[in-house]
This record gives sequence, C-alpha cells and structure tokens, in this order.
Amino acid sequence: MSLFRDINTESKIRLTVTSFAMGRLSDDSIMLGLKRAFQINSIIEGFSPIAGSSVSLRLEEQKQSYIKTLGDKSPDIVEKLTSASALELRSKVPVYANTPESFLVRLNNSNLFLLTEDKTSREDRYYKSIKEYVEALVEEFVRLPFVKREKIYLHKNCDLLEEALKNGYSVYISHSNGYKYLMRIHSITTDALSNYNYCIGITSDNKSGKDRIYALRLSRITNVVIRKNIPGALTSREKELTDREIDRVGVQFVSDRTNIIVVRFNDQGIKAFNTILHLRPKVRSISEDGMTYTFECTDLQALFYFTRIGPDCEILKPSHLRKRFKSWYKRGSEIYQ
Repeated sequence: MSLFRDINTESKIRLTVTSFAMGRLSDDSIMLGLKRAFQINSIIEGFSPIAGSSVSLRLEEQKQSYIKTLGDKSPDIVEKLTSASALELRSKVPVYANTPESFLVRLNNSNLFLLTEDKTSREDRYYKSIKEYVEALVEEFVRLPFVKREKIYLHKNCDLLEEALKNGYSVYISHSNGYKYLMRIHSITTDALSNYNYCIGITSDNKSGKDRIYALRLSRITNVVIRKNIPGALTSREKELTDREIDRVGVQFVSDRTNIIVVRFNDQGIKAFNTILHLRPKVRSISEDGMTYTFECTDLQALFYFTRIGPDCEILKPSHLRKRFKSWYKRGSEIYQ
C-alpha cells in the first residue's frame, strides 16, 4: 500500500462509511465519551487482529491449519489451498449499499506502521487501498454487540486487567469518580443481559478499611497500573463468596449494600412484575393474599426496576426508599401541572 495514496501529510485519512456505521459510532461516542480519532484508532489496534476483514491474517491462520494437517512435505498443495481460501475470505467481506457519510481522522503512529510498513499485515493484496480496508473494519466492527465494541474500544485497560488476573497481581485502578482502588481481581465480565462490561474484585472500603466486593464499569476506569509486588490472587473462599454475591444481586449491584424492601402491587402491577424481567430483584417472600412481596436488593436496583412499574406498585419499606420514590413522583407530576 502507498502511504501517500490515502493518508495526508498530517497522518489523516478520509473514511466513507454507511449512515448505519456513522450512527453507531456517534452513539458509542456519546455513551462512552470517546472522540472519533480514538474510536477509529482503537478499532484498528484492537479489532484488526481478530476481524474477518483482515484477510491476510485470516489467510495465514488457514495456511497454518493446512500445514498442520498436510505437513511440510506438500507445499504445492498448501499453496493451492491457500490461494483458493484467499478468494473465499475476500468474497466474505460484505459490501454495504447505503447513504455514505465521510469524516477525516488522524491515525496514530502505531497504526500508521501497521497499515503501511508491517509486513505481517499485507491487506494491500486484497483491498484497493488503505481506505477501503479501514472502512471494511469499521463496518464489521459497528455490527458487533455493544459489550464487544466497548471492550475493544477499551482494550488497553482491559488487557492490563486480564494480565493481572492471569498472573495473580493486584492493580491500582483510577476511576472517573476521582477515587483510586487497590483491587484483587475476581473477573472481567458482563451483567446478566450483556449490557456492559465490569471488573469485579476485592478492595478495601475507603471508610472502614475492611475488604469488600466491588464492581467497576470498564468504561469508568481511566487508568490501570499493575502492582506485581502485591499479591492479587483470591482464595477459594473469596471466589466462592464473590460468585455467591454476584448470583444474589447481579454484577452491577455488588458494590452497594442491600436492604429488605417490601412492595405492594395491584393486579396490573403483578402482571408487569411477571413480564418485566430486566433487573428484577429476587423475591424473598410473598404475603398470603399474593399482593405484597418482600425483596432483598440495593436501593439502586429498586429504583431502576420499580419506577418501570410506576403507580401499579407502592414501596412500603424501608421508609427512606419510600420517601425517595414519593419525591421522585412528586417532581414528575409537577412538570405536567
């Protein structure tokens, strides 16, 4: 590929993508607070090694598979099979017909090298230009589920967290709330419905100094520093307790303390409770008439869930949560008066 064919002297490249891709990039930018240049450079760095659009890399994998099967004594057959696979792999890269939108973005130095100098990545054999290859990467990327896109955007921090977990190291995590956490990692995972990625581990409570289970949204982590000199492996007991807590309240709520929450439903509320499954807290008991339920969950989970059922349920206990719901509904009703 020629460096100057698509990339100007300021290391910028103009990409033309479908309106669908532009919409996804814009949505991700708003949700995660990312600039467009960061998005595109992260896609190239974090997604190109695994993308179907990276024909040269997928072809090399296929070639190694043929060599493993046929051995080194059949180089001609391997080359023929590899050549046939090249055509097949390139034909699988979709071409999307849609209203195109374009933008200019600056590539970082590592991506400039990858796209123009790195001989292990020879996409010039299968694309007309750097521009066409990067556009194919973007179109493939934006069609991934959000949790996969989030993890690729944030792959540098995620890679450090996974390295620490694999090797039993502790990590210092800087959070967007301004706090820093020294954490021993349990897992990097998603919530039950795969909406967001979380880093779950054990850290010291800032007030009591006692160990507690904590979950941090991956997108809220601003920096990760591995501390190899501080052991970070969890004991079997700690793993068991963390697994149990995740199962009890859900990944996104393990950081918050739970309360006993009593809720009274009407008939419509019961129907809603039986159909709205997302973030639904677990039931501890039900009254004899079947209309009053007792839950153990965090205040945050209760707010997220029971506001969706609205006036068809009433928070009876605890009093502080009842007051919070009352204030929320009052402020909402005043808007429409």
